[in-house]
Amino acid sequence: MDWNIDYDISAVVFLTMLIIYFKYRKCLPLASNRYFIKLLYASILIALTDILSSIVLNIGNSIFSLYTINILTILYYLVLIYTPTLFSSYVATLVDVPIKSNLKLKAFIYHIPCYILMIMTIFTPYNHMIFEITSDGVFYFGSLRILVYLETIFYLLFTALLLVIRRSYVRKSVFYSIILYIIFSIFGHTYQYFVAPYTQTLSLAASAGLLLIFLVFQNPDYERDRTTGMYRDLGLQKIKKEDALYNINRPVIGLGFENFYSLRSLYGDETFDIIFSKVAKYLRTIMPEYYIFYCRNGNFLAFYDGNIDRVQELKKEILSRFSGPFKSENEDVYLSPIFIYSTSDVPMESLEIFYNSIHLAFDTAIAIGKGGVCQITNEIHDKAVRNVKVEKALKKALHNNSLLVYYQPIYSTLKGKICSAEALVRLYDDELGILYPDEFIWRAEANGSVLTLGEQVFRKVCEFVSQQDMEKLGLEFIDVNLSPLQCMRRQLAEEFETIMKEYHIDPKYINLEITETASTDIKVIKDNMNQLCDQGVTFALDDYGSGFSNLVNVLSLPLSIIKIDKSIVWAYFNDGNDLLLRVIQTFENKNLHLVVEGVETEEMAKKLAELGCHYEQGYFYSKPIPEVDFLNYLKQNKH
Repeated sequence: MDWNIDYDISAVVFLTMLIIYFKYRKCLPLASNRYFIKLLYASILIALTDILSSIVLNIGNSIFSLYTINILTILYYLVLIYTPTLFSSYVATLVDVPIKSNLKLKAFIYHIPCYILMIMTIFTPYNHMIFEITSDGVFYFGSLRILVYLETIFYLLFTALLLVIRRSYVRKSVFYSIILYIIFSIFGHTYQYFVAPYTQTLSLAASAGLLLIFLVFQNPDYERDRTTGMYRDLGLQKIKKEDALYNINRPVIGLGFENFYSLRSLYGDETFDIIFSKVAKYLRTIMPEYYIFYCRNGNFLAFYDGNIDRVQELKKEILSRFSGPFKSENEDVYLSPIFIYSTSDVPMESLEIFYNSIHLAFDTAIAIGKGGVCQITNEIHDKAVRNVKVEKALKKALHNNSLLVYYQPIYSTLKGKICSAEALVRLYDDELGILYPDEFIWRAEANGSVLTLGEQVFRKVCEFVSQQDMEKLGLEFIDVNLSPLQCMRRQLAEEFETIMKEYHIDPKYINLEITETASTDIKVIKDNMNQLCDQGVTFALDDYGSGFSNLVNVLSLPLSIIKIDKSIVWAYFNDGNDLLLRVIQTFENKNLHLVVEGVETEEMAKKLAELGCHYEQGYFYSKPIPEVDFLNYLKQNKH
């Protein structure tokens, strides 16, 4: 019989190139990468043993012993039988199914068909179930050879089912690549078993599928940053995600730069990319044993062995190098390094906690200054855990539209009564209790959800106004805060007009507060303000004196009220600072109403009224309170 090994030879060529490239590029220590390289080795071993056994069978037992022929053929079938289960394990790592731990028993049961067939193959020289080689070296297929085909199809189809069930865990490109591999393999096995049994098509089909997987998502270069050549933070996320599955805690060391943003702004992206490629090359030189990741924003991270002495050695060496410049064409750039590190005794149980801990540590090191070192302690970890919980609570509240609106009364010194209130958002979580804006507003601004938050608060205020007799309550308006991100939305005015019409409220009852930060984007905010003012909405500048706004820009806006930040008020009463007097005089001359924040005593209230402040707000009158309590407060303090 003539064995056609052309397809096997082609498969060996493909697979050899993939193995060489995959090993040369030093892949990340991920289970998926380990199983993929095993799959490459298994596939090339199938092709090689098939080539050798085919050559030996063609030559016959005149040169090779019957024992040698049997061993080669058994080895071919053993690898062929095992490879589909190896492929299943590989796919399981892609869809985040742990291969070990509490799944050991299930994994053993799953592998039983493979184990039984491998045992049958080992004893096949005696029972001839899979194949038979006669004493004169003639090869025959065994009566139960079909079981090898059925076992392969079973594992491939089961893997396809697993992939479909957990398809949400992988990208579409990954999903379709795996499906195509399965289709190629089934076709190759079916063709070889039923059409051309002496033409080795299954190796070529498998290698084609592996090549497709490699090109679509398994190429090691996809895990590297193009600018620095380091591993990307996506690879870091994969490792931490896998660590969470297997309960692994890896110590990390990090390098950042306190002057990163200012220097990038000064020199530009192109120059800084050149600089950071040189920084990355230097780090690879001094830390060749570590996997180093570039996490953008000038931060490098690496997993290390937990030896703190090594951290000190690296710090000393890096500070020495960074005392001199990094050159880019005609530019000499000096970087100010900062350091962070963790030890194995501080848990990093999830990706979110890991990243929060890293950010908190870098912020602490930046505060220390050049050469600053921050260890990720249990205290930082606990703060990171709370940050994650707060973020989840915020996401849940926004999804359920369950934000709470509290109201803080505002007192009119001219009318001698409560005349308005500021709407302030709160968040309630079953575990964390009441959360205040300083814990979640900045997160909402960072992830963009502040737009949804702002809209929901505005709707709740409009609903409150629509349900109350504002004149009877003695309320002139309700203050609603706008975030800088909201102010930059060109559709803001149209959206708010639509909501006010939906609740059938008079726009005069709405006073929108903008911050000094928002007033810097003068064109967009001015257009929105003019459009809303035409409808009857009024505007206030919140926390004047806490930022660095241009007074000319502020006065060019259609503002009715200026709210003076409590820091200026307290400075006047505590230190005798006369800035408050100058601020009052400045805005009185512009016929703007003044609200002073932070009024805490009767003495302050009387004095501020004497100074000409029109409105007062602070704990002397009331802290922010829920809607029901606010309505009761108005009834009790009506006169």
